[in-house]
Amino acid sequence: MFSLNEQKAIELGESGERAVREQNEYDALQYAEYLREFGQELLEGDLENDLKRVVISLRNIGNKAIQKKIEDVASTVLSDLKFLSEAAIDKNFSNVMWSFSKATQEIGKGAVQFQMLESAKLALDTLKIIGLGAVEKKMEVVTLWTTMSLEEMAYLANRQQLEDLTEEAKEAREEIIEYSEDSGFIAREQIEKYPQLIAQTVSQFSELQNLQPAGYDARPNEEFTEEEFFEEEGEDVQQEPETKATRKDK
Repeated sequence: MFSLNEQKAIELGESGERAVREQNEYDALQYAEYLREFGQELLEGDLENDLKRVVISLRNIGNKAIQKKIEDVASTVLSDLKFLSEAAIDKNFSNVMWSFSKATQEIGKGAVQFQMLESAKLALDTLKIIGLGAVEKKMEVVTLWTTMSLEEMAYLANRQQLEDLTEEAKEAREEIIEYSEDSGFIAREQIEKYPQLIAQTVSQFSELQNLQPAGYDARPNEEFTEEEFFEEEGEDVQQEPETKATRKDK
């Protein structure tokens, strides 16, 4: 049963997605702004669980904008995620920070695949902020996931021959790793091994193949196409990112 706040976030997100599908950029931007403002209210009220639903709705709008090649909307969503994630770091909201990282990862990987450079760079900047903040606040899972996301983006950017973006992703990842080691938090060896452990684990479970990190064994989920990566028009878009982190159909 959704709370009233969650229901509001769902409705705003669905309206924003509908606007993107209809190529109504103005309305899509408006709904993204409404979600940012609502997310800020939830942050001020320390409502972390409700804030997750705002992140999901922003993620869905951003993914749909990438699909429809509407970069202004995708970039606005990423800016909103960046703004809210910085505030959530200050609040030490470790659970929702994982949601922020995964939402940014999804939109960012799609942006790289479709060479939407403004959005891709915004995703990199946001992941870097999340990663450094996670180290500072000692959020282990968020740190590991974010460094893996940056590694994936570097891999995909290299596949697309986007040299500058590849280097930026590698540098951001390295900065987080060095900060973690200097802080006595997570060692480089553990960070390096994390995506390999995920790859080995999900390879045993066919229903989890959509979580396969890009660049690792088996069929990774770096091959984004509108048919495979993004949802069908009528499909339910209310899945939790905690269980469908890198859905190819989102």
